[in-house]
Amino acid sequence: MIRTAIPMMMSGEIFADVSISMSRILVGFFSGSLIGVIFGVLLGRIRVLHDLLDPIMELLRYLSPTAMIPIAVIWFGIGELSKYFLIFWGTFFIVLINTTAGVWRAPITRQRAAECLGANRLQIFLMVLIPSAVPYIVTGMRVAMASSFMSIIPAEILAADSGIGYLLQKSSMLLQTNRIFVALLTICILGFAVDRLFRFFVQRVLARYMSYVSVM
Repeated sequence: MIRTAIPMMMSGEIFADVSISMSRILVGFFSGSLIGVIFGVLLGRIRVLHDLLDPIMELLRYLSPTAMIPIAVIWFGIGELSKYFLIFWGTFFIVLINTTAGVWRAPITRQRAAECLGANRLQIFLMVLIPSAVPYIVTGMRVAMASSFMSIIPAEILAADSGIGYLLQKSSMLLQTNRIFVALLTICILGFAVDRLFRFFVQRVLARYMSYVSVM
C-alpha cells in the first residue's frame, strides 16, 4: 500500500482529491452546525416550538445521508449543492439534538442567581443559557464531524469526478485494491487530524465553558 501511496502523493493526485473532499466537508459541516445550533437554541428555549417541531425532527433524523441521495439528486442535480446537502444532512440533526439538550438542561439555579443579581432575559440567555449549552454543542459537533466524513464517501461515489469517494469508486471498478486502501486510510487520517485540530481549538478558546456541566 505504501508503494502505491507514494506515487499518488508525488503526482499530486491524492492531494487534489483531498482538497476537493475537504472543501465539501467543511461547507456542509459548518452550515449544518450553524443551523443546527440556531434551531437547537430555539427548540430548547421556546416550548411551543419544541412541541411542534420535535416530532418532525425525530422522524427525519433516522434518514441517513445515503438514503437522501435520490432526493439530493432530484432537488440539486449532480453538482456541488447535492454533496453539500448530504453532508449538511449528516451534521444538522446531531448538532440540533445536542444543542436542544444543552439548553433544556441549563441549571435553574444559575438562572435564578442571575435574576437575583438583576439580569434581564437577554442577559440570562447570553450569559447563562448559551455558556451552559457549550459542552453539549461541542460534543454534538465532534460527533457530527465524524458523520460528515462518513457522508462524503456516498456523496462522491454517487456522481462526482473528483474527491476521495470518486477515487474509491474508480479504484473499486478497476479492482485496484491497494488504491482502495489508500483512499480509506486517507479518510481515517483526515478525520483524525481534523478532530485533533477541533479539540485543540476548544481547549484554547472554550476551555472555561467546558466545566459548566459539572458546576452547580
